[in-house]
Amino acid sequence: MKIHRHITFLVAFIHAFLCSAQINTDRMMNVARNALAYDDYVLSISYFNLVINYKPHLYEPYFFRGVAKFYLDDYSGTIVDCTEAIERNPYFPSSYELRGLAYINRDMFHEAIQDYKVVTDMNPDNRSLWHNLALCYIETDSLTQADSIADIIIRKWAKQADGYSLKARVLFEKKDTAQAEAALDKALEVDKYNLHALTAKANLLLSHEQYKDAIEFFNKALKQEPKNANNLINRALCHYHLNKYREAMADYDEALNYEPKNFVGHYNRGLLRANVGEDNLAIEDFNFILEIDPDDMMATFNRATLLENVGDYQGAIRDYTTVIEEYPKFLYGYERRAMARRKIGDNAGANRDEEHVLKEQIAHRYGYSTPTSRQKNKTRKKSSINLEDYQKLIEEVEEIQEKKYESEYRGKVQNQEHEAKLMQLSKSTYALYKEAGKNEMILLFEKAFQNAQGGNLHEAIDEFTKVIEMNDKFAEAYFNRGLLYLLLDETPNAIPDLSKAGELGIYQAYNIIKKNQNIKR
Repeated sequence: MKIHRHITFLVAFIHAFLCSAQINTDRMMNVARNALAYDDYVLSISYFNLVINYKPHLYEPYFFRGVAKFYLDDYSGTIVDCTEAIERNPYFPSSYELRGLAYINRDMFHEAIQDYKVVTDMNPDNRSLWHNLALCYIETDSLTQADSIADIIIRKWAKQADGYSLKARVLFEKKDTAQAEAALDKALEVDKYNLHALTAKANLLLSHEQYKDAIEFFNKALKQEPKNANNLINRALCHYHLNKYREAMADYDEALNYEPKNFVGHYNRGLLRANVGEDNLAIEDFNFILEIDPDDMMATFNRATLLENVGDYQGAIRDYTTVIEEYPKFLYGYERRAMARRKIGDNAGANRDEEHVLKEQIAHRYGYSTPTSRQKNKTRKKSSINLEDYQKLIEEVEEIQEKKYESEYRGKVQNQEHEAKLMQLSKSTYALYKEAGKNEMILLFEKAFQNAQGGNLHEAIDEFTKVIEMNDKFAEAYFNRGLLYLLLDETPNAIPDLSKAGELGIYQAYNIIKKNQNIKR
């Protein structure tokens, strides 16, 4: 809170200074860019705002404000600012490159392709731009175009391994395994230390169940990038299949040390811990999984069996019941719940479960069906899940080569925790609008705030919209409307509002954007 007040005071001071002197936009741009260089993104945005207010025809402050927003994971805001920069100067390639990266982070690959086509024409000797264009074509299943780009990279940079690695990826997508392997081998012939090629080769060998050879390549890749959690997890899979449990456990522990929230790492380590009798530690892993995805029925069932093992029969019954309600034909769930119920003396409940299993088995044997309770309407496709695989490792090698988009736009992210709650007007803002005779606007804002608190979300949104129409710099109205859109699961509408609120000084909006912008609705 002290930092936020300091920034507010500083911006107010700058405004007061500008009222008494001609603004030196060059100096202000230098100050803003220095703040950006020192990773103080929210402060740099406030300076860029001042330059934009006084000289809105300049493209640079829009571009650099877009860079600051990109660092804050506000990709929607980055797209808006880069678009403004391009309208003012369509010959500045960095605007297209940055907007392309922002589109990628929003999974808007078709739009990213258009920007990368422009910027590769402007800057044809930048290999990373061609690389990103090819990856975007792969994402849109435009494999012929991706293949052509890979050929361009190989032709222009024949002594670099990345083009061959990219070519291998395209060929794998085309299901041309033999040619893909040949391209990978060529990449390693050109550069035996190429990280992408080593990782791709290791994953390929893993998919072919050549575990010893795969470990050899994972070892080489991890020498260069020892904190790569995906490679550690995949090497752990190889160790597991070779019955080297100690080595597998060490790899999972190390991977989770670097990426504590890695879903696959926790799931597989939980199964491995269960396999070696570390039930309480395994429960911790599955607790983590179910915090992330409470609807993961395989994890729920695994936790149920572990809870039963450690004597928490009530907890086991709860989890078995959750699974049975989701999958009423999963007979093994009834059998396990019956066993847990007998442990707590619920013989009547156990008898019901056992009778149900017997009835279903007889029905199956004689070829008739029994009625089942209606399943809950979940978003996941039940047909895609085989619950009999509840003790199976997650070992999908999703990609033969890690997706890595090249970018010079990197930086720390302001990642403090902020409570997402509606904002009232501060006393100073209230006094400022009151003095300016904006009574109607204040009353409408307060009415919207009350409606929002009372659960009348649509009415509140309409009223906040009217407030914004009266004053398009009303930060609290944007922020509150954005939160209400989130409550209504209208994320595409929420993110631009929160981005605007952050731009106008409500910097906790960026934390909310970071958490919500990539949620699929």
